[in-house]
Amino acid sequence: MKKTNLLLCMLVGAFYYSQVGVNTTSPKATLEVTAKNSDGSTPEGIIVPRLTGNQLFAAIATGVYTMDQHGAIVYIYEPTDSDKRTGQTEFIDDFGFYYYDGYQDKWNKMGGVSTIYRTDGTLTGPRHMTMNGNNLGFTGGRIGMGTPSPDPSAILDLASTNDGFLPPRMTKTQMDAILHPATGLVVYCTDCFGNLGCLMVNDSKDTLTSNWGSMCSTNVPTGDLNELQCTGASTVGTLHSGVAASGVSVTIPYTGGNGGTYFSGAYSSTGVMGLTANLQGGSLANGSGNVTLIITGTPSTSGTASFDIMIAGKSCPSITIPVDNFTADVTSLTCGSAVFSPNTLTQAQSYSGTLTVPYVGGNGDSYPQQSFTQNGLTFTLPAGTLATGSGNLVYNIAGTPTNAITMNILISFGSTECNLNKIISPSWSGGGTMMCMNNSTKLWASHNLGADTSLDPNIPVKEIHGNYYQWGRLDVVADTDTPAGAISGWNTTYASNGAWNSGTEDSPVKTAIDPCPAGFRVPTRKEWNAMANNNTSNTIGTFSNNVTNFGAARQYVCPGNGNKLTLPAAGYRNYSNGALNHRGYGGLYWSSTENSTTSAYTLSFGASYSFPRTDAYTIRCISE
Repeated sequence: MKKTNLLLCMLVGAFYYSQVGVNTTSPKATLEVTAKNSDGSTPEGIIVPRLTGNQLFAAIATGVYTMDQHGAIVYIYEPTDSDKRTGQTEFIDDFGFYYYDGYQDKWNKMGGVSTIYRTDGTLTGPRHMTMNGNNLGFTGGRIGMGTPSPDPSAILDLASTNDGFLPPRMTKTQMDAILHPATGLVVYCTDCFGNLGCLMVNDSKDTLTSNWGSMCSTNVPTGDLNELQCTGASTVGTLHSGVAASGVSVTIPYTGGNGGTYFSGAYSSTGVMGLTANLQGGSLANGSGNVTLIITGTPSTSGTASFDIMIAGKSCPSITIPVDNFTADVTSLTCGSAVFSPNTLTQAQSYSGTLTVPYVGGNGDSYPQQSFTQNGLTFTLPAGTLATGSGNLVYNIAGTPTNAITMNILISFGSTECNLNKIISPSWSGGGTMMCMNNSTKLWASHNLGADTSLDPNIPVKEIHGNYYQWGRLDVVADTDTPAGAISGWNTTYASNGAWNSGTEDSPVKTAIDPCPAGFRVPTRKEWNAMANNNTSNTIGTFSNNVTNFGAARQYVCPGNGNKLTLPAAGYRNYSNGALNHRGYGGLYWSSTENSTTSAYTLSFGASYSFPRTDAYTIRCISE
């Protein structure tokens, strides 16, 4: 009855006033709709037709939308597939309200079509964009500021006669804390060189080790000195033939330093080959001082190693270090009987213990300390004396295993060597991998939750896609064998805020209904962003929307350690009925971070988006 009366009122209003009012008797426009209740007791608003981008694309073929539909409005709840973003649906790349422009023959997003990326224009005031941990990238062109025509040799051309370019400014401590700085990275160090400050560039070719060099020519002069006092050079440590140098350095005094900078250098040995004297760039003292070079490598034989050193334009043509003959030797090493104590080594867990390797045929000679590092562990054999006959070499081990792998460890002593294998246990049954995260690394699960953890996580197949979960819930709602259609009894009730994280974004606290195993939890939005922004990525397989396409994935690689995190394009189950969407085309992974009371954030292959909590996505856990 109420609906009939409303329709009658609308008709009467249209007849008498040529205007229609809903919930008002005095419309002030052709159509005016006012809220029935403003106290929140009833849902209010206008619901326009809700469609997918693909449905509008299908309408192109039948010519449904012409000038007669100019100004039509719809709500898109699922964007058009990338291969269908053409013609009328070219701009439907996101959910939201769209209107049809008959003159352009395009669907345009309301409030989003006239941007600097589509049309030229003039800013009418300051603008600010909060990146919120996300990247903004430009490809395939050049950027000019102060010029409409960037130089063809420059990717960025800044033109001005009264302004300059200001690089990031930071302290030396902050500069040195930059994780894996790229070769050529430039910053301004505010307190380098006695707080004089200087423009610095990283010229290291090793992504694991920075080498910041000065670009200053005024307040920080180029290094100069009167004399390198070569005869006063002193050596710390001892070199032995066939044994890797460890703890060996040479210090050379100088006079007449001017406080300027000098560059790094690496000087190869002559005489006894196989050694390098390494100089770290730095600043000279004003007056007298010392420079120290670290010796690395393995001397090829006994004798004398010579180095021709050049520092700040002065040279020491013959810095010599004696290399002792390594006479200690054994007939054989028995790696098959080697013993680790404690026996269990676990990925990402600190380890302190010993490795005992039996030998036979010891000659009773003494030997120097030896050490090597592998998979985050340092093995140190203290200096000692061999038994005459049988005995044991006991290595002290310290560090944290980086990867859950079977380590193949080479034990070399004198002229004898052997190999032994040691399994590094994963921190949980699915294993894990350390990925770059801002200025550190963090352990991520190697597999999706519910995947077959016995399979290689970096080769996308059906069995590593894992299960699907609605946000904030513990139970699995679908797996890779669940039919693609709607799921009967699909839960459309939203989980409460804090369901997976009772803490904060910066200090997350795992809850009892977090589905990740012990020691792991659902990552926060910030953690997903940090992973995506600090690792390189590439795609695997062919991306196409097909329920049988299990071979597509995006793989992230940590520049610092080469570790990989492979995320299958598992698609998702729809919020309204649980039907499968975008397998082989899209990858969406839940975070524990809420957006509103009905949505939460995800990683969507490189970007963070908010989607309904009753969608079901895959989960990749992160260590607590």
